[in-house]
Amino acid sequence: MAYFIVIYSKYFITFFLFCFLACGIYALRYESTQDQAAVANVQCVFLFLTQFSAYLTIVIRTQRLEYLILYAFLQILTLALPILENLMYPGVSRILMNHICMLLSAGMIVLTRLDINKAVRQLAIAGASFLIGLIVPWVIRKVKSLRKFGWIYAGAGVAALAVVLILGQVTHGSKISYTIGGITFQPSEFVKLLYVFFLACLLVNEPKLKQVILAGIGAGIHVLILVFSKDLGSALIYFVVYVVMITVAAHQAGYLLAGAAAGAVASWAAYRLFSHVQVRFQAWKDPWSVIDNQGYQITQSLFAMSRGGWFGLGIGKGTPNDIPYVETDFIFSAVVEELGLLFGMGIIGTAIVLFLLLMRLAGGLKDGFYRNLLVGIGAAYLFQTFLTVGGGTKFIPLTGVTLPFISYGGSSVMTTILMFSVVQGIYIMRYEEELRLEKQRRKKERQSGKTAETDEAQEE
Repeated sequence: MAYFIVIYSKYFITFFLFCFLACGIYALRYESTQDQAAVANVQCVFLFLTQFSAYLTIVIRTQRLEYLILYAFLQILTLALPILENLMYPGVSRILMNHICMLLSAGMIVLTRLDINKAVRQLAIAGASFLIGLIVPWVIRKVKSLRKFGWIYAGAGVAALAVVLILGQVTHGSKISYTIGGITFQPSEFVKLLYVFFLACLLVNEPKLKQVILAGIGAGIHVLILVFSKDLGSALIYFVVYVVMITVAAHQAGYLLAGAAAGAVASWAAYRLFSHVQVRFQAWKDPWSVIDNQGYQITQSLFAMSRGGWFGLGIGKGTPNDIPYVETDFIFSAVVEELGLLFGMGIIGTAIVLFLLLMRLAGGLKDGFYRNLLVGIGAAYLFQTFLTVGGGTKFIPLTGVTLPFISYGGSSVMTTILMFSVVQGIYIMRYEEELRLEKQRRKKERQSGKTAETDEAQEE
C-alpha cells in the first residue's frame, strides 16, 4: 500500500490543486465575500487533501516523526487560523486567504523535502506573520489618517534602505540585508509596503502632473539607493510598481509607454555599468556556452524541469539540490521537477486568481487611496512572481528575487503576508459599507411603508 501511495500521490496532488483552482475561478463570479462562503468551504477540503497527500508521501518515504509534527502545525496554520480570522472579522475574504494558504503550502511541501530545518523556520515566521497580520485589518479600519503620512512613509523607507547601503552585508555582490541580534533582515522587502503606501497617498484622485513628479522623485530616490546597493531585482519591482500605479491612478496610458521606454534605457545602462548584470545576461542568452560557471544555475534548472515532465518524478525522487540556491531563486524548478509541470501551472494559476481578486476589489472602490493600495500591492506581487518564474525558466534573465509565499526567506514571507492583511482590511471596510447601505435601504423602505399607510388612513 505504501508503495502505491508513493508512486501515485503526485497525480492526486495535482488533481486536488486543480480542483482547488477551479473553485477559485468559479468564486470570481461572486462579488460579495458572503456569497463566496460555500465555495471557500469546498476549497478548504481540497487544500487539506493536497497537504495530506504530499506529507503522507514524505512521512512514508522518511519514516521520521518530525515530518508528521511539521505537517500538524502546517494544518493548524492554514486551516485553523483562517477560521479565527473569519470569527474576528466577518467581512474578510476566505477565498483570498485560501489562495494564500495554498501557495504557502506548496512552498512548505518543497522546503520540507529540501531541508526540514529551513521548513520549520519558514513555518514559524509565517505563523508569527499571520498573528501580526490579525491586527492589520483593525488598523486599516480604525486609523482613518493613514493617507496623511505619505512623506513619512517615504522617509522611513529611504532611511531603512540607506542603512543597508552603508552598513549592509554583501551577498552575491549586492548589499541586500543586515543582521541585528543574530536575525537577518532584508529591508527592501519591508520597505515595499511603505513604498506602496507612499505612492497611494500622493496619487489620490486622478493626480495632476505635479503630484506625478513628486511621486516620481520619491520613487526615484528609493530606486537609486537600491541601484547603488546593486539590488537591481528589487529596484526593477519598485520602478514597475510606480509606473503601474501612476498609469491606473491618472487613467493615462501614456505613462505606461513612457515607463516602458525609461525601463529599456535603464536596463541598457545597468548592463553597461554592472558586471554581474552582464554575467546574468550571458547566462540567459546562451547558458550552454558557460555551463561550467555562469550558466550552471540556469542549465541545472532547465534539466530539472525537463526531467519532471507533466506530473513530476514524485516527492523525494528528484535531485533539486543540484541547483544552487534552489530554495530561494529556483524553487519553482524544484516544484516542477518533483510535482510536475501541471502542478507548476496550477501554482501560477493560483497566483493569477489571487491577483484578480485584488483587482476586482479595487475596481469596486470609490476611495482613490484604498484603490491605489490594492493596485500597488497587486502589481508588486504579480510582477515579482513573474520575475522569479521567468528567470528560473529562462524566459527572462535572472533577477535574484524570491517567489512570494513559496521561496525560503523570512523577510519576503512576512512582508507578503502583511501586504495581504492590508487587503483583508479593505475587504472588511467594503463589507461594513455594504451593511450600512443595506440598513439605510431597509430604513427607507420602512419609512415609505409608514408614509403609504398614513396616506391611506387619511383618504379613508
